[in-house]
Amino acid sequence: MAVSVVSCVVTRLGNLVAQEAIYLNDVSDKVHELQTELTRMQCFLRDADARQNESAFVKNSVVEMKDLAYDAEDIIATYALTVASRKGRGT
Repeated sequence: MAVSVVSCVVTRLGNLVAQEAIYLNDVSDKVHELQTELTRMQCFLRDADARQNESAFVKNSVVEMKDLAYDAEDIIATYALTVASRKGRGT
């Protein structure tokens, strides 16, 4: 479950970067950092999926990473709406 959430965020972020590359000059490094971190989370979650029942720490880490992925998705959605509204106003 958590792996699919992170995968969705990674995909959405990649699509946003591809569509809005012109507008991302100031934040391109941060977007790249976020993509890297989300990919790391994705790898960890794939491994942790099998061990989630063995360790409370792993189970808690999976929950925290899922929450972080949802937060990242919210931030991406907010940014995309901001960019879309700027385009609509012609700025």
